[in-house]
Amino acid sequence: MHGMQDMLRQAQMMQKKMANLQEELKNREVEGTSGGGMVTVRAKGSQELLAVTIDKSVLESGDVEMA
Repeated sequence: MHGMQDMLRQAQMMQKKMANLQEELKNREVEGTSGGGMVTVRAKGSQELLAVTIDKSVLESGDVEMA
């Protein structure tokens, strides 16, 4: 039975570590670019969109697929 208690304790420790990591990732900001840097998106790990930047030349060119 001692082995089972150790497994449960390890599982609880892992759960706590996962919860801490998820909280940390929620606050992390990431940035992605596309179209050779003409479109940039910044977001948080919580999937909160912070900013979208589209180079004016993309919109002026009329290249809708690029935008």
